[in-house]
Amino acid sequence: MTTKLYYENPKLKKTNAAVVRSDKDEKGYFSVLDQTCFYPEGGGQPADAGVINKVKVVDVQTVDQEIRHYTDQPLPLGAVSAELDWERRWDHMQQHAGQHVLSAIFDDHYGMKTSSFHLGAERVSIDLDIHDITKEQWMDVEKKANEVIQRHLQIQSTWITAEEVSALKLRKPPAVDGPIRLVIIDGVDSNACGGTHPLNTAEIGAIKLISMEKSKGGMRVYFLCGTRAFRYFQQLLETTDELVRQLNAPVQELNKAAMAILQEKAANEKTIKELNAGLLEAEAALLSPDPEKGTIEKVFGNRAIKEVQQLAKLTAANHPGAALLFLATNQEEVRFVCARGADADGDMRIPLKELLAMTDGKGGGNAQFGQGGGVFAQPVENLFEAFRNSLKNLQ
Repeated sequence: MTTKLYYENPKLKKTNAAVVRSDKDEKGYFSVLDQTCFYPEGGGQPADAGVINKVKVVDVQTVDQEIRHYTDQPLPLGAVSAELDWERRWDHMQQHAGQHVLSAIFDDHYGMKTSSFHLGAERVSIDLDIHDITKEQWMDVEKKANEVIQRHLQIQSTWITAEEVSALKLRKPPAVDGPIRLVIIDGVDSNACGGTHPLNTAEIGAIKLISMEKSKGGMRVYFLCGTRAFRYFQQLLETTDELVRQLNAPVQELNKAAMAILQEKAANEKTIKELNAGLLEAEAALLSPDPEKGTIEKVFGNRAIKEVQQLAKLTAANHPGAALLFLATNQEEVRFVCARGADADGDMRIPLKELLAMTDGKGGGNAQFGQGGGVFAQPVENLFEAFRNSLKNLQ
């Protein structure tokens, strides 16, 4: 069995070891060591990364009660040197310890129990069995969590038997059989946990709650600890400085400046929408049935199909007795809109069906208006002619 050095010394960055088994499974090449500083994924904490004899360790998992170090190439049996990606491990230790502190405070002060924990690459989350969190509770929990950090409390671990569990007040029953590892933050938390943590709360650095959302009938809280939190603060500062420069407003007035821009944008969008509607009406007024063909036909380039549809409706309304076909084309696709005025005869779904068959397309509509699209592989005149012939057959 592999000796778990990460429990004996969570700050151990490198060690000498021996490969006692080397093999390959469905995940790839793996090696089993006689002792390891690499933490295998578990309990919400991702696996460590690093190198063994300069060979990259891509994953570490516990499989069939052995710790498998997955590498990008096979390792021979014998003596090796193992070294962690320490920045990754330290980050995981800070986030995991911060989670213990947060979960304890949510539970002890507001009765909000943690049901799950996820340590992601960008942010960390806990799921709480509560339907809502007030702003006051949110701010109070963050304040109390950082006060715990400032108290420089020792984070200890110990092993107990299953029989000893019943005598302890743990936040939730252990999820494993056999010897149970407790992680204890004096006066704050005592919980079964197999993860790695700093030696005291001060090493967590800081805890910053960043957002929350409803999830699985409860609330999911996202947060950052330590270096992640400081990077987040730095990003906020850089973003704020850039907004101050671009909006030409002090920090205290950024919200007001942004609101003014949004209001101006909304007003401009309303004006543009009204102008576009007027242009479409004017364009529709210029369109009329061809004296010989009896239909209104027009080809557009890469024009938005919604705009073509609106133009078709306006044109059909201007000519109640006429039928029309508008085409919007690009190099590979043709979109078509067929419509008739309120007094015109015929069901537009019939010519639409023929157009779809000619273009291997899809579409739909009703008796007065249909639209669809397909492959643009033949002259547009063929489509117009098919449309006109279909209308004749309806008469």
